[in-house]
Amino acid sequence: MFKRRIALTSIGFAMLAATAIAQTSAPSPNAPSPSTSAPAPSASSTKAPEQNLAGQGKWRASKLIGVNIYGPDDKKVGGVTEVLFDKTGKVEMITVGVGGFLGIGAKDVAIPFEQVSWSDQPLVTAAPVPAPSGGAGSGSGGMAGGGIASAPPAPRAPAMYPDHGKISLTKDQLHAAPAVSYAAGT
Repeated sequence: MFKRRIALTSIGFAMLAATAIAQTSAPSPNAPSPSTSAPAPSASSTKAPEQNLAGQGKWRASKLIGVNIYGPDDKKVGGVTEVLFDKTGKVEMITVGVGGFLGIGAKDVAIPFEQVSWSDQPLVTAAPVPAPSGGAGSGSGGMAGGGIASAPPAPRAPAMYPDHGKISLTKDQLHAAPAVSYAAGT
């Protein structure tokens, strides 16, 4: 049994190698030589479109899924579950999953894309002020104020999705809104 497996594996590798050799064979003698071919276009006459779209203000719909959405009180109301386009490719709506626990009992609510205020910067929340401790040298680590010093966030590389979105609806208003329904079979 073991010898048969080795033999079949060897035959498979031989077939793959033969295919690779056939694809990398030398050009036929009738093919034009590089010296007689047309000159290569210069970089100034034809410019290839930019392939790296990061930092050009483009977002990937697949990365928009899961972005957190916050209400007017800076409390998370849900996350993007779907991006809806019209026939021309213009984004019309997003759906936000609200309610439920671990995806069970949640519903999707449609929100017009224009009503979402997108931000590339993380949502800044005020850190709670630590309670004053009893003595002058009791556990503050020698820092003034007794807190932990934090550096400002480092600048991020251009992402192809926003950090979060904000809407004017509260979580309670989204719970009261009708759920999105899709056509059967989709």
